[in-house]
Amino acid sequence: MGFRTILMEMRTTLPIPWLCDHHSHVSLYAALQGCPDLSSCAPAQAMALLRGLPADRITTVRGWHSSRLPLGAAELEALPPAIILNFSLHGFRLTPAARGLVAPEHLDLLERQDDPVWCERNMARLLGFFGASAGFDAAGLDAFMTGLERVGIGAVEDLLLLDAEALRVIRASAWAGRIRVWAAPDVFRTLAAGEREAVAGLKLFTDGALGARTAAMDRPFRGGGDGLLLYGPGALARELAELAPLGKPVAIHAIGGRAITQTLDALAQVAAEGLTLAGARLEHVQFITLAQARRAKALGVTLSMQPNFSSDSEDYADRLEPEVLAANNPFRMLVDQAGFRCGEDLVFGSDGMPHGVACALQWSLFPRFPGQRLTVAELLAGYGVAAEGQGVVTLRVDAQAREVRLLGSEAR
Repeated sequence: MGFRTILMEMRTTLPIPWLCDHHSHVSLYAALQGCPDLSSCAPAQAMALLRGLPADRITTVRGWHSSRLPLGAAELEALPPAIILNFSLHGFRLTPAARGLVAPEHLDLLERQDDPVWCERNMARLLGFFGASAGFDAAGLDAFMTGLERVGIGAVEDLLLLDAEALRVIRASAWAGRIRVWAAPDVFRTLAAGEREAVAGLKLFTDGALGARTAAMDRPFRGGGDGLLLYGPGALARELAELAPLGKPVAIHAIGGRAITQTLDALAQVAAEGLTLAGARLEHVQFITLAQARRAKALGVTLSMQPNFSSDSEDYADRLEPEVLAANNPFRMLVDQAGFRCGEDLVFGSDGMPHGVACALQWSLFPRFPGQRLTVAELLAGYGVAAEGQGVVTLRVDAQAREVRLLGSEAR
């Protein structure tokens, strides 16, 4: 099967080689995959699920949409022991019934869960807590990676390793060659020298998420607030300077315009001081402007983005103004005006929301706004083939219905 033929032809039935997802959370999602999921539940159904949880242990629950199901003190008081995770993973609720079952070192989470600034600044710790609570093991990893193959993903980057034990599980597995691991600096420092060599780079956060209203936007959210910058003036540049001698690339989460500006300022300052980073990726950058894009290009930064996040222009119409919705994921500007090249300094992943080629292609071909559109060739170049001949996913593209549907996936 010629990859160039697949890229250049637009057919009703489209065979595509298994791709590489450049942004997911393997160890975390593998741990969470067996947990109760509220994401498709109506409010009454979600509450029934939560009330029916076991009373003798803590259950980790995923997929909570806070806008659909507000959980105040009264609602939480009536629930069994549970950790309820926001769909975006930026935000959670720990029920009062869990107090006696939480390890002493995590009791502060009960008091801190309503403090978005603290939660965002401790995101790496929280995600590690969520994953450890759910449990990550070899069987879970096998199930997760097999599930990725079913949706056309043959290789993946784990952008936030849970802990040292999770790295050992990954390295001992048959999937080790298909998973590229990044770690938060605090987790990286706990690793032995040989383990550090297996880590591709370091992950930092500069703002939160749209779902939690903590992305550091240039314009206020509807209803108030413009998100959170997680570093004070000069602090990000100082941290990058401290990390530079480790010789690892950095991947920096920055969704909103203020976070993007802060990150570019810090990278420019580090360069001006004569320090060399092994590489820099900006993750998400959903609201990047042309001026910021040109500056990122000049700094040699790679943009790591999620075509499926073009759906945020529909999902978050309740909190973003119309012109902000239209500015989300400006792929045409990045490619046509700023000169980014898919697969070189513009790469794609899913953040697991959801995984798979079908959703990415759906939002690339049929987005809400024209500026979000990507061609089939651009999308596949940005993901990249996991390994030639590894497997093929087959999709049906219906231009009239504006729909992409998964037909099947098979190893070769």
